[in-house]
Amino acid sequence: MRGGDDFESCNERLRDVCGAYRVACERWWEFRGSIRTQRIGSLELADITFSPCTVIRDHYDEHYHGDQYFLVLQADGSARMRQRGAEALLRPGDCTLIDSRYPSTFESPHGFRQYSFHLPAPLFNERFGKRNVPLARTIPGDQGAGRVLSEVLGALVRNASTLQGVDFTDITLQLVDAALGTSSVSETAGGVERRGISAREVAHYIDANIQNSQLTPQTLADRFNISVRQLYRVVASTGFTPASLIWKHRLEHARALLEEGSSRAPIIEIALSCGFKDGAHFSRAYRKAFGQSPKASRVASVRPGRLDQRIVSGEQESLHGTRYGP
Repeated sequence: MRGGDDFESCNERLRDVCGAYRVACERWWEFRGSIRTQRIGSLELADITFSPCTVIRDHYDEHYHGDQYFLVLQADGSARMRQRGAEALLRPGDCTLIDSRYPSTFESPHGFRQYSFHLPAPLFNERFGKRNVPLARTIPGDQGAGRVLSEVLGALVRNASTLQGVDFTDITLQLVDAALGTSSVSETAGGVERRGISAREVAHYIDANIQNSQLTPQTLADRFNISVRQLYRVVASTGFTPASLIWKHRLEHARALLEEGSSRAPIIEIALSCGFKDGAHFSRAYRKAFGQSPKASRVASVRPGRLDQRIVSGEQESLHGTRYGP
């Protein structure tokens, strides 16, 4: 990027705004960046634009600002964000959640712009309680509740000057809850309360956890506090079994990424981001479902279509049983 602040100024500004974080890059003398802050109603926002670099939170120090969560919306460029063994690959429109208490790394080899919404830990914990909230997981901005979250956050940024004094914290947390797939069961003092589950909720949860290669019918059933047999009945209206529904979402999400004109991520990265464990298995499954290789699909940039239901629900399940993701 042209203009902007230099390496030392951005490091100082980053510590002031976000706490115990620092910028690292080999050619530090060429680095440029900017950090602007504003309040949108009840939400604090940091608008961060950096040239190629790595942002690191690697230890607890005097710059720590207390417990908070960073809801990150990728505005431009791409970034890889890691925390607690998880990894999110963000493209424009995608979101992820980062906990300020733990070490984390943000890598962007080509530079990026991000909107970071700062959510106070007490309000966040009041919403999520003791639930295990996934960190550094890609929340796709092109489908389901993730798309709603992305569009709402973008609208908040665009209309910031007219939204002063409005409380957006609760609705933002509700959208995060839905986009992460953690809002489908409610907790009571006596434990987990089971309620009616819809096929749409199951599909949203699959989308929010598409990177998880261990996602299976059993893990879905456990998540919704129902049996696998009940899960089959819930998703029956889609025409797919639970296993084939997972398979369908993995492949269709991968194809959407491949055919995205602005994305040049390596095919293996796309495969891993969709829950496949290796490129070879992904290529075989992709060719079987769509009649061409992932590379050919990217080159041709054909218009996305629907996955052949017979292939997904029949042949693929007979090949791989109920375990989806290689």
